[in-house]
Amino acid sequence: MHYWQRAIWLAVVSLLLVSSCKPLKRVYVRAMHPPQSTTQTATTATYLLHADVLGGTELDTGRFEVLHYTIKSSTISTRYRQHVGFRNYEENIFLRCTQLKNLPVGQLMSVPNTNFTVTGYNSNTLYSNISGTVIRLNTSTTQPLFQFDLHYPDKYKLPSPVLKGTVSFRIDSTYFNRTRQDYQGRYNNLRLALKEAGKVKSLDLDSYAYRYREFNGEDSYDTLYARLGELYNLEELSLEASYLPALPPGFTKLKRLKKLNLSYNRLTQFPTDLYQLDSLEELNLERNWLDSIPPSIRQMERLRVLNLSSNQLTQYPEAVNALANLRELHLGNANIRRLPLSTRQLQNLEVMDVGNQRNERANRVHNIDALTALPHLRRVSLKYNPLDSLPAAVYQLRKLQELNIKGTGLDTLSVNLRRLPSLRKLELYYKPQLFPSPTQP
Repeated sequence: MHYWQRAIWLAVVSLLLVSSCKPLKRVYVRAMHPPQSTTQTATTATYLLHADVLGGTELDTGRFEVLHYTIKSSTISTRYRQHVGFRNYEENIFLRCTQLKNLPVGQLMSVPNTNFTVTGYNSNTLYSNISGTVIRLNTSTTQPLFQFDLHYPDKYKLPSPVLKGTVSFRIDSTYFNRTRQDYQGRYNNLRLALKEAGKVKSLDLDSYAYRYREFNGEDSYDTLYARLGELYNLEELSLEASYLPALPPGFTKLKRLKKLNLSYNRLTQFPTDLYQLDSLEELNLERNWLDSIPPSIRQMERLRVLNLSSNQLTQYPEAVNALANLRELHLGNANIRRLPLSTRQLQNLEVMDVGNQRNERANRVHNIDALTALPHLRRVSLKYNPLDSLPAAVYQLRKLQELNIKGTGLDTLSVNLRRLPSLRKLELYYKPQLFPSPTQP
């Protein structure tokens, strides 16, 4: 046998010995798949009786049995990412069942089905279309064991893994006693608020509305909005970006409402039902589709703050001048060319904002002489109004403390600071220039 033949034969034998050597094989596997560190993730699998899933993002007492699987992690290993589709710092999967005892042991079940539904969410997104298979592996009523293969369609309509593997759930009879918290009157979940209607003082549905549209479609809004009138102690309400074309029914029952945010909706007419809210002091209607303000707005006698920016207005809405108690008026992007002399009726006004956000309905205000008759005016915004020079009327505002002329084309050389003795904040470009108060050395 030639030496080169012997060399080939020895190489083949060596390769066979290495591949059959178990200790070496274990070392190889460990090198390719390092064990997941328990310090990297904290996994909670809880079995709850008499529970429910609210809005896909919260647990509350109810009539179902819920398997709740939570992962919290600051660093998730590559191996872990292969089995969980969510990528952010907290992932939650809720498996809601009518009765766990109805699920057979050892039988492959597709989900969702009539007895078993799955929802999940991470820090950014709510997932309602999770599907896959599940197998119940034991008969325990206190520590059920399941094998999962769950996924959801990603943006390319391809299945992305959510949960794959075996999970043991431990029954927790004290969960709600431990996790129930006093929201101190401030809520951001409509379903939970309606369960505790008398406690609700403030309701912020901004992110709630966003998630609901993600869950049910871009043009949908929660039918529970029709029950807002049940929150009889409500004082502050935000329905920003709820895509509402009109106020929900029952809105006039909110007699204690003081602050209302209806910005980024689809209102085409001023909601006159608001006249029946005798306590209303702040109203935000920014970015709706209003083209005029009715004279009847004078009925809102308690109104102190009104934001009408970025609507479809074609001129200054003189009807607002009848609001004698108004303190702040925001009219950005209202297609305004001048402030009429009738603005002088707003004798209690402290803030006048005719600044723009760079769109086709931008204001082009040069004449603000009417403001000189407002004795309490302390803040004025002319942001992104094209100005050749600072209006002379600014120097007659003896109590002016804040002036925003960012994006007007003016700089510090255009402002005579000596003629503005009360000025404390001047906004130019992107950084405000601050001045010390008279009491400071």
